[in-house]
Amino acid sequence: MEAILDVKNLHVSFHTYAGEVRAVRGVSFELTRGETLAFVGESGCGKTVTAKAILRLIKPPFAEIKEGSQMLFQGEDVLAMDRKRLQAYRGNDVGMIFQDPMTSLNPPMTCGKQIMEALQLHRKLNKAEARAEAIRMLQMVRIPDAETRVDAYPHQLSGGMRQRVMVAMALSCSPSILIADEPTTALDVTIQAQILDLLAELQQELNTAIILVSHDLGVVASFADRIQVMYAGQVVERGTVAELFDNARHPYTWALLSSIPKRGAATKQELYSLKGTPPDLLLPLEHCPFAARCEYCMQICRERMPDETELSGTHYVSCWLMHPNAPKVKSFYDREVD
Repeated sequence: MEAILDVKNLHVSFHTYAGEVRAVRGVSFELTRGETLAFVGESGCGKTVTAKAILRLIKPPFAEIKEGSQMLFQGEDVLAMDRKRLQAYRGNDVGMIFQDPMTSLNPPMTCGKQIMEALQLHRKLNKAEARAEAIRMLQMVRIPDAETRVDAYPHQLSGGMRQRVMVAMALSCSPSILIADEPTTALDVTIQAQILDLLAELQQELNTAIILVSHDLGVVASFADRIQVMYAGQVVERGTVAELFDNARHPYTWALLSSIPKRGAATKQELYSLKGTPPDLLLPLEHCPFAARCEYCMQICRERMPDETELSGTHYVSCWLMHPNAPKVKSFYDREVD
């Protein structure tokens, strides 16, 4: 299928008193209509920065999308959009559910008014029409008594309800792409499942492509079609959900999978914890960024960046263990990697 969003060689930097922090380093991906692509990895790996860059929420001069980056939305250059086109692109073409609804929603504005604002701006509805549509959107996201809740302030709603309001705002203009940045953070398990089920239903109904940003592999396994594993601003492994969970090849992906509690385990065992810390993103990182924390690290890992190896038409990994001359090791699945 033709890509609705095509990102190539995305580089994003932040300028600080200590120097240039290279937060995203050469990320590339495609997104087709109706599919769900997930970004996973530890905090600080560049997931949210990548998501915000898609909407050009990276503000110079303190932050910038570097020259040579390319983003095409249905063939249109996102980085070349003027202010007027960019305003229409945000919300109308691409919607976003931000990470924390309590801080993302405006406290002194009612939830309904915040939804109405987007409808009046992008769909040119009058006040009465926008209010009626806001109530319909609240009903769509399963908020009970929507006619009353439309006049409620964010602090008057629970965390799950606020998250549903964020979903309603993001989908109010029927965007082609929905970016969900940690949409289930700080919610209990039952509410998490409800939010994910809601997103899946709305995706089917509206044929919206979704970019899911998460560190929770359990959420990703049940919701995404494809996964990109990020580390230190780079994509180290990418593939379908089945490929990443059944045949992961990068040691960092193994570490993430090992940290998931296993239900029905025969014996109790200590939960795996990845040792060390991510590299300093002020540094150029001309070698494998995971080398210092990898138990399979070889000398070449500390000297050169690995090339991306194609394992299938959808599965790719950047690791020196994929080289023909690399030693065979026991993987996460307790079998040899060739």
